[in-house]
Amino acid sequence: MPPTTPGEIELYSHFSQHLGPKFEAAGLRVQFHYNQAPGIHFQVSASDRYRAAITRGIQEGMTLRFPDFLATGSVWVTEITEHEIDSCEHAFYRAGRSVIEQAYVLAISMRPT
Repeated sequence: MPPTTPGEIELYSHFSQHLGPKFEAAGLRVQFHYNQAPGIHFQVSASDRYRAAITRGIQEGMTLRFPDFLATGSVWVTEITEHEIDSCEHAFYRAGRSVIEQAYVLAISMRPT
């Protein structure tokens, strides 16, 4: 049976992909909590377009891996790593999805056998 919660953890994910003459890059640090207001929250500022991409990546990842968590738990974005040339919405979306995948892999590996 797959895990239903990520655990109360903090993770950092950095995404970078070489695309011919340029890169796409973005990084996120998130915390998962059970004792705070449910939903996705930002402790740091982000431009509207990056904020939307981050939120979409986290929401889609949570729906796939921890579908019931956001109804009662919270995800806090505590750090955003932005590169002035390489960052873009797609990179922040991928970083959001990636950090949820990391949480899922950790949750699976921490389950009792």
